Amino acid sequence: MTSRSIYAGRVTTGEGTTERAATGPITTSGPRSELDAGGRLTAAAIAGAGLTAITVAVTLAPSTLARGPELCPFARMTGLPCPACGFTRSWVAMGHGDVAGAFAVNAFGPVFMLVAVIATAVALWALLTGRPVTERLRRVMTSPVALAVLVVWFGYGIVRAVDAAAGWGVFPTII
Repeated sequence: MTSRSIYAGRVTTGEGTTERAATGPITTSGPRSELDAGGRLTAAAIAGAGLTAITVAVTLAPSTLARGPELCPFARMTGLPCPACGFTRSWVAMGHGDVAGAFAVNAFGPVFMLVAVIATAVALWALLTGRPVTERLRRVMTSPVALAVLVVWFGYGIVRAVDAAAGWGVFPTII
C-alpha cells in the first residue's frame, strides 16, 4: 500500500474540484499498483536488449573492431557516416574502460551507453519489484531535455557527414 499526506491548504482532486484541506496531515491509502502483463513484457524487452548490448560491449575485444564491421546501411549507400556510426566501437571502448577512445569514435556513444545502463537497471527493477516504473522512464525519455539531446545528436551526425564528404578531417574516419 502507498500513502500520501495532504497538509493544510487547497487540494485539487482528480476530478478537477478544489477543496480546503483540514488542518494537519490527512493520510490516504490506496492499493499498490502492480506491473501488468504488457508492462512486464516491455520491461523484459528493455532489460533483455540492454543486457545483451552491454554484455557484447564488455566481452567483445576492441581489436576485432579495428576497421568495422560496416553494418550501417546509410554508410554503405552513401559512403558517409550516419549519427550512430561508431556506436559499436564506442560502446566496446567504454566496456573496456577506454573513455577517451569511446568519445573519439562517436561523442554520443558513451552518453547513449549511460542511458542504456540506466534504462536496463530501471527495467530490471520493474521486473524484480513488480512496480510500474517503466512509465516514469518513458516520461523521462520523451522529456524536452531528452528530445533536445536527440536534436543535438542529429546535428552532430550531419556535421560529421559534411566533414567526411568535404574531407576536412575534423572528425576521425569511421567508415
